Amino acid sequence: MVDAVLRVVLQNINSLLQQEFGLVWGVDREMRRLSDTLDTIRDVLEDAEMKQFKDKAIKCWLKKLKDAAYDADDILDECAAKALQLEETQKRNCTNQVSNSFLSWFNFEKLMFRRKIGQRIKDIRERFDDIADARSKFHLNPRGNAVEWTFETSERETTSILTEPRVYGRDEDREEIVKILVDNINNPELLVYPIIGIGGLGKTTLAQLVYNDERVKNQFETRNWVCVSDDFDVKRLTKAIIETMGGTASDLTELESMQSRLREMLSRRRFLLVLDDVWNENQDKWDKLKFSLTCGIQGCSILVTTRLEKVASIMGTFPAHHLKGLSKDDCWALFKQRAFGDGREEIANLVVIGKEIVKKCGGVPLAAKALGSLMRFKNTETEWLFVKDSEIWDLPEDEENTILPALRLSYNHLPSHLRQCFAYCSIFPKDHRIQKEQLVHLWMANGFIPSKGKMELEDIGNEIFNELVWRSFFGDVEKNDYLNVVICKMHDLVHDLACSIMGKECLTLKTSEEIIVPKGIRHLSLELENMHSSDDLQMLVASTNESLRKFQTIRTLLVNRLDVYYRPFSAAYLKFQNFNISNRRCLRALELSFSSVSRRPSSAAYLTHLRYFIHLRYLKLSFMSISTLPESLSNLKHLQTLLVHDCPCLQKLPAHMSTMSSLRHLDIWGCESLRQMPIGIGKLIHLQTLSTFIVGKKTGYGINELKGLNLRGQLHIRDLENVKNSVDAKEANLMEKRNLNWLTLSWSPHNDQTHIQENVDEVLEGLQPPASIKRLKMERYRGMKFPRWMEDLSLQNLVDVELRDCSRCENFPPLGHLPFLKFLYVSGMDSVRFLLGVESDNGDGLGKEFPLLEKLRKRGFPLPCVNDYYSL
Repeated sequence: MVDAVLRVVLQNINSLLQQEFGLVWGVDREMRRLSDTLDTIRDVLEDAEMKQFKDKAIKCWLKKLKDAAYDADDILDECAAKALQLEETQKRNCTNQVSNSFLSWFNFEKLMFRRKIGQRIKDIRERFDDIADARSKFHLNPRGNAVEWTFETSERETTSILTEPRVYGRDEDREEIVKILVDNINNPELLVYPIIGIGGLGKTTLAQLVYNDERVKNQFETRNWVCVSDDFDVKRLTKAIIETMGGTASDLTELESMQSRLREMLSRRRFLLVLDDVWNENQDKWDKLKFSLTCGIQGCSILVTTRLEKVASIMGTFPAHHLKGLSKDDCWALFKQRAFGDGREEIANLVVIGKEIVKKCGGVPLAAKALGSLMRFKNTETEWLFVKDSEIWDLPEDEENTILPALRLSYNHLPSHLRQCFAYCSIFPKDHRIQKEQLVHLWMANGFIPSKGKMELEDIGNEIFNELVWRSFFGDVEKNDYLNVVICKMHDLVHDLACSIMGKECLTLKTSEEIIVPKGIRHLSLELENMHSSDDLQMLVASTNESLRKFQTIRTLLVNRLDVYYRPFSAAYLKFQNFNISNRRCLRALELSFSSVSRRPSSAAYLTHLRYFIHLRYLKLSFMSISTLPESLSNLKHLQTLLVHDCPCLQKLPAHMSTMSSLRHLDIWGCESLRQMPIGIGKLIHLQTLSTFIVGKKTGYGINELKGLNLRGQLHIRDLENVKNSVDAKEANLMEKRNLNWLTLSWSPHNDQTHIQENVDEVLEGLQPPASIKRLKMERYRGMKFPRWMEDLSLQNLVDVELRDCSRCENFPPLGHLPFLKFLYVSGMDSVRFLLGVESDNGDGLGKEFPLLEKLRKRGFPLPCVNDYYSL
């Protein structure tokens, strides 16, 4: 995980060197020496990361390395920001007359910055030199020769013999799998059936249950079990399968001869093969092994256990069996069996505590067994309470407690950048519904997403998210109406794993407990939803300020929204503005989400401090009583994501936002009082999200500002009455914005019937959306007909259409022919006289209209036949 931070530092060094920053500021030699030292350290990091779990000295060395890497990142980031600021100042002065005194100050400022930054880079380089020298005493192997340590191989090796005295809660799973195997008897194709689940969930145990079931024994002439684990060597596995069938392969050295012998042994036989604990993601390797296994008679089957969706996708010929956690009762029964045994008396008070301990297991049998075994020889209430009140990662890892080592296998199989992205998720509390888009933006802000050719960071982040889903780190995924994953959760034990990896770097603070912020904390989330009184809130503010006063290492600060509605608490909540963020100058990500109570806290204190956050990449402000964002916000040259949600009093954005060259996402949803965009928004060439664009009349505010922006997601274009003609409308270039999936076209509510745009029909014609659009909303359109692109069905991918207050339109477009339309809302269309493109099936129904429509809402639709036309 340290490697991911060093990667960011090296990228920043290389970027500055390419810009000749080092030459200009006299630090070129120091920066190149620093880069060489970091490369030397990175060469042994792979081995160090594996060994740290058994060697505390290596773990301590890695912590020193990571702390230095974070400090180096801050220095280099400050270099980039300061250099850009001075460069802009110099350019501005070249075009304006300035006094000699100002020029003298400017040159003095450059000189002081050069001396200061030169010394800081030298200091950090010497610090890394010391760390690099210290690595020799650990005898670390260079990259490529690192010895991968995950779990002792002998402990991971499995067999077909079921050693559990009793298996709880898996009868239904066994019956489902056995039925599929038995019903497969006449299938001429080889069945490959994967079982998927996180570590410790009981995949191997379930496979053993199926393997030893009498119906399965009677079904197959030969049954074979091979423990695969990490090494998916085709030769080794082919030899192992031969030997499990009673044959020998010791006399064979070539794969060809091994495959021939195996095929000869399997031919004319119905076999069941269990491949347990598979990690291989290489399609070619599986194809080579599978070649030898496709020679039996009909009904042959392979059962595969894996933690990875990708493995199941590569190997499976049948939908995978996703293993779920045990029920509370089954989990308790398993824990009780281990904790009390058959002869030990169940002590009532220990039973009560034990049921609380079981909640830590999250339905995972391995955790229930490990914690039950841990309690077996603990007889006092104090000992049981200690375990109940401890986090999983604080409990000793020994022969009894194998929970985290087992889960860490999955973590150790991740590439370094995925490890960092996963571990960062410990900033969210348990059972939190993690929003994918927010998570990707936070990863970007912290530099966790590596570049990959010309791919956008957001797309790479989406790949990382999907990879973590496929590897079972994320679960309980929720999809939107367009079948895109937007929300996920982490299993409690997976969350425990993330917390154990991040240690004191990441913390979620709650109220009603002693608040101690550890030294070296990097990521902090304030969880406010559990507070029950104003005293809780005031305690949180006071103690957090005191704890954070001495530390300036915070990179992520998330203040989560508090939903309270009764007055005593609301009044106390207004005092939350006293929370001090002024000295959090290392911040990369800041989220301030306030309550939705009617009286919102003043924002003046927070907004004043924002100008100091030169490293900031992500800023979210929600439910705040703000009328303007300060002009100083434009000085945050690294800011990538600016989200301002539900701030109904906001009227003005910073005028010079067009100079924020790094800005990629500007989301101003729920800011209804906003009347104007900043001038020249089209200069933000990296902008990908622009939730709202308000069309103005003057140059620099027109709809043509959208022309060169490659926008994605949602776009709401307001005040379209300010578009003069179809030529200007086409300048928005909406048709080419293929990453948009939601478009809203709005005319002002003040654009009444007495001031109808002369060429409004032509304007709308020129605003044709891209064919990829899935949701289209149109409101207060005053034309008499809809555009051709709504009548010729150019938008075949539409799922959701909403037409509001298009009160002069006489023809209703033929939306019934859209093949994927699921949701339709129509209101305020009093003038409609014709339904275009209506078909009927010999007069008996709707024919092929609306094949997938699920929901219809209509109001103010005058035609009597509409009810029949839109019946579901």
